Amino acid sequence: MLKFTVHTDMGEKLAAKLAAASTRGEHAVAVRVAKDTSPFVPFLTESLDKRTRVDGNFIIYPGPSARMLYHGKLMVDPNTGSSYAPEGGTKVVTDKDLVFNKSGHAQAQAYWFEASKAQNLDAWLRVAQKAVKKA
Repeated sequence: MLKFTVHTDMGEKLAAKLAAASTRGEHAVAVRVAKDTSPFVPFLTESLDKRTRVDGNFIIYPGPSARMLYHGKLMVDPNTGSSYAPEGGTKVVTDKDLVFNKSGHAQAQAYWFEASKAQNLDAWLRVAQKAVKKA
């Protein structure tokens, strides 16, 4: 195996341009991922899907139930065993699977990002490539 290192002096302007292109590309991909992943997000009340937002290169699925829904396992208050916990309380994961209503999103499921990624990764890579080339 041959290994080598290349040192370059890109200059500040080029380095800044590459960083900006990377940031724009990451944001463009996050927006597309959120859009493509929406059909896989549980949709019983529509709340989680409507409150999902993109911040930079992050997709934020707001709580308090997002974590439980993502993992598809019932979470309960360890003291009461109830799925409701007092404000500031914590919940623990049980081994009981959640059953997702498919009336709003036919593909609703736990681990919705992975399901979307399996279906959309090639498109996301094209979005990233286009965004970086455009810069």
